[in-house]
Amino acid sequence: MHAAKKSSILRTARRVVVKVGSSLVTNEGRGLDEAAIGEWCRQMAHLVRQDCEVIMVSSGAIAEGMKRLGWSQRPHAIHELQAAAAVGQM
Repeated sequence: MHAAKKSSILRTARRVVVKVGSSLVTNEGRGLDEAAIGEWCRQMAHLVRQDCEVIMVSSGAIAEGMKRLGWSQRPHAIHELQAAAAVGQM
């Protein structure tokens, strides 16, 4: 799809779904990238003021949980991944 068509679609969209991956949310695994998150919020607020519904989906709970727990290696065991995700969502 050409850039002009994408731009046209975005200008007329009533709802936008934004998916942000864990590497962006967590600054490549070094904890939450608050500056980036703040900028996304600013951009999404602009869309909301334009009467566009914005839905943001993010990952990063495991990475944030690992940071809070002081883990340097991503666990493989399901119960450890679940624990990290739970801590990262708090």
